Amino acid sequence: MTAVFSEFDATNLVTLGATHTIPEILGQPGLWEEIGALVERERPRLQAFLLEALGNPERIVVLTGAGSSAYIGELLQGTLARKLGRCVRAVPTTDIVTHPEASLAPAGPVLLISFARSGNSPESVATLERADATLKDLRHLVITCNAQGSLATCSSPNPKLVLTLPPRSDDKGLAMTGSFTGMALAGLLLGELDRPTPGDGIPVLAAAARAIFEQGDLLRKVGGLPFTRAIFLGSGPLLGAAREAHLKLQELTAGAVICAYDSFLGFRHGPKAAIDPRTLLIYFCSGEPSVRLYEDDLLAEIEGGERGLFRLGAGEARAHMDGFLDPRSPALSDDHRAICFVLVSQVLGVYRSLSLGLRPDTPSPSGTISRVVRGVTIHAGVPAGLTSAR
Repeated sequence: MTAVFSEFDATNLVTLGATHTIPEILGQPGLWEEIGALVERERPRLQAFLLEALGNPERIVVLTGAGSSAYIGELLQGTLARKLGRCVRAVPTTDIVTHPEASLAPAGPVLLISFARSGNSPESVATLERADATLKDLRHLVITCNAQGSLATCSSPNPKLVLTLPPRSDDKGLAMTGSFTGMALAGLLLGELDRPTPGDGIPVLAAAARAIFEQGDLLRKVGGLPFTRAIFLGSGPLLGAAREAHLKLQELTAGAVICAYDSFLGFRHGPKAAIDPRTLLIYFCSGEPSVRLYEDDLLAEIEGGERGLFRLGAGEARAHMDGFLDPRSPALSDDHRAICFVLVSQVLGVYRSLSLGLRPDTPSPSGTISRVVRGVTIHAGVPAGLTSAR
């Protein structure tokens, strides 16, 4: 068994256009360990801020970002609701900018947690400004990879705390890799600050990621298959991971592979019709016995019908799979699985990108997509139907 990307040396990476993306993917376990140490150092500041913000029992938490950064909120919302003991909603900045009246509750107190790799997307600052203009009782927590970004440096009349992740989280490839998993982990740790050792699960998470990376033979084989569709399935926090995974593979293949995502139960209600003979199915499997029952039901149903080109599972070995990636850690929680299993899509995305003759660092030859979104105009004024609180 050989590790992922072990067939490439530094010269290959330059030739293939992957000098950033491949090292950034492989560096994530070490990055997570750095983030755990960072949050421990910043714990007094974070705890003081959250204690004040959440001292109001009516305050809801809104998780926001654009694109992959928005999917962090989807991955975390159920977990943080459970850990913080209050309502947590994931609302993309792209919704808040165009429909703040439907996305925010002007009368209620809000903690707005913004995730951003660069913090320079036009919607990032516009969302902060829209929230400042419309909410009567607001606190801002910004989690970003770029201390000099517009979101980190912009002023606000409301209390604002910025947590900047280690510099190498600000990945330079087009596709968010370590920035996504790093910010997701930092967000997850917000719910663990009252523990004696927040982040004590990070060694298990990092070991599971390294175990996935060691299974390069399977990932190399699957990434080289001629699939034109890919469908990621997961439940609970793994559904948020599936959404990020579908975007990652689609971005890295410049849309040559059309991707979708769903929950195991939701997939049966129509979307299963998308499976065809050139479809790759990727199952993000839960470690919860009660959830596994529903997963097994769907796997058996697919076995009896159109099975696609290949069925790849992440998690312990199960029936009705053509291959599986074992994190070799039964203790890995679903919260941590959600972060770890995103790596599968990153690796597959690079291998499929290379098989298509693309360059993973800049996979869009036409420039249709770019590292920081360009061309967005933020139009002045508060949308109709919203009464300004200020």
